Amino acid sequence: MYHSTAILFSILPLTLAAVNGPCAIDGTPGVCVTTSNCAAADGSFRSGFCPNDPDNVRCCIKPECGSGGNCRFTSSCDGTPKAGLCPGPSTFQCCQPKSDGGGGAPGGGGSTGDHSLSANGVDFIAGFEGFEPNFYNDAAGVRTIGYGHACQEAGECDDINPPITKAEGKDLLNSDANTFEACVNKDVTVATNQNQFDALVSFAYNLGCGNLANIADTLNDNDFSGATAQMKEYTHGGGKVLPGLVRRRQAEVDLFNS
Repeated sequence: MYHSTAILFSILPLTLAAVNGPCAIDGTPGVCVTTSNCAAADGSFRSGFCPNDPDNVRCCIKPECGSGGNCRFTSSCDGTPKAGLCPGPSTFQCCQPKSDGGGGAPGGGGSTGDHSLSANGVDFIAGFEGFEPNFYNDAAGVRTIGYGHACQEAGECDDINPPITKAEGKDLLNSDANTFEACVNKDVTVATNQNQFDALVSFAYNLGCGNLANIADTLNDNDFSGATAQMKEYTHGGGKVLPGLVRRRQAEVDLFNS
């Protein structure tokens, strides 16, 4: 992911909003979030629109997302909201035109292109990752919080104040999932439906984009059963078959085939 730089806008009078609450810049809907959350979602931010203007909280907007959409609160979306493409809370999503259809493959008429993780997909991943409101070190010694959010670089999580809520944990999950959504969209060139896309993002979230590429090669040959059989092979850790990975792979395959 790349980080966008802040863009300057003319200041319009408006009522200041609460953190994770609505704000607007030049009529473009936004949300008050930390600057790191905004940058991670490729948004643009400006000071002066959120209460007391804490050093790391700004009004964040993202006028373009998905396929012709824009980021806004779902309560004001008259199109199709999609999670995982916008900064802020789970209620601030990419609102795409209603013509952005669904469907599925094989046999369901799905489509390739710019898919995003659904709310059900977020819940699916969260269920397997488990929630921790405070920092802990994972099996590899990496500082982690929420639903498996890893602090990979020094200072990356300095703006997180534990204990966090489950809603804040899902915001971090959504932000982390952007990387793996991009992998699936890039590597899988055959049509997939929403459940198939969600299952592949979960697989990549757990195992990385490199392992996804192996599955994608089989999918792109239209061998869906072969791809799901491959997915079920990724159940080892430390040279052993791990029951938790067996359950997760089976659930991903079941989701993919539903």
